[in-house]
Amino acid sequence: MGKSVARFIAPGLVQEQVLAMATAFANEMALHVESAGPDHVLLTKGSIWWTGKRLLTILASNVPEGAHVQVEAWVEGIVDLNANPNEFVGMVPRRDAWRLASAFVSRFGIVPEAVFQHF
Repeated sequence: MGKSVARFIAPGLVQEQVLAMATAFANEMALHVESAGPDHVLLTKGSIWWTGKRLLTILASNVPEGAHVQVEAWVEGIVDLNANPNEFVGMVPRRDAWRLASAFVSRFGIVPEAVFQHF
């Protein structure tokens, strides 16, 4: 399975604030909160039957410096794809997943390209 993953510290924030930001982001971007827990939120958009289901998982934990945040983005379909916008196969859903993931990470004042790795 391919995933795009970003890990970073959000100084001055706690886990609950990061997860609240994720839920607010879901409302703004018309995403479905598929599951949520004390340390994560799973956001989805679309269907695996049409252009692929876009998934965004936000995990957060408290650390002395603030909140450790991990964002995972991928597309579920016939095959699972990471959110690398530069890949040709699955270009449209990948770019949409990238747009969502990068928009969320940007809210922390972080350049998405600097923190995301595509696996």
